[in-house]
Amino acid sequence: MITIICAVILFVFADNFLNLPSQLNKNIAYAHFFGKQKTIDNYRIVFQPSSSTPSAGENATLNFSILVKDNLNVNNVYAALIIKEKNTGKVVAQIPYKFYEFSDITFPYKFQNNLDYTANLESRISGDPKYEAKPLIADFDIFVGNPLWISFKELMLYYVTPTVVIVPVGIVLYQYIKKKNLF
Repeated sequence: MITIICAVILFVFADNFLNLPSQLNKNIAYAHFFGKQKTIDNYRIVFQPSSSTPSAGENATLNFSILVKDNLNVNNVYAALIIKEKNTGKVVAQIPYKFYEFSDITFPYKFQNNLDYTANLESRISGDPKYEAKPLIADFDIFVGNPLWISFKELMLYYVTPTVVIVPVGIVLYQYIKKKNLF
């Protein structure tokens, strides 16, 4: 019984708080919450690749959010993505403009080589005189490879924090169930 309760808690925690992909939410971009940021005029562009360090030959998602003050999404955006090798400037992928109702945008991509890349997000923002005519361009560096170490932020977010939360919750639930004689 305690195993089932812990498994349910773990699943709910992982799905809701860590934003792990599932069949129900595979098209949602999570970049609105975490990631590298750039500010251009009145816009803040956030970038988060998933996984945090993609590897060649594996499916990755490149998640972007275009935000205005108060961290609000921009509505009615046309966005395109250009991926270049960082050292040579060679364009390896061009994803054409597409309309997005909200500015949380996800681009699936499979990198072919373990190299450093630059992702250039080009956005035309409806209703903005400057960026409707000429695109807002934000570029972000992406390291693609097999990291030998895990970043401190990733270690804390995905391993330490869940452990610190799940273990005490499991102990409290066990004690509660034992006290109520539900076993």
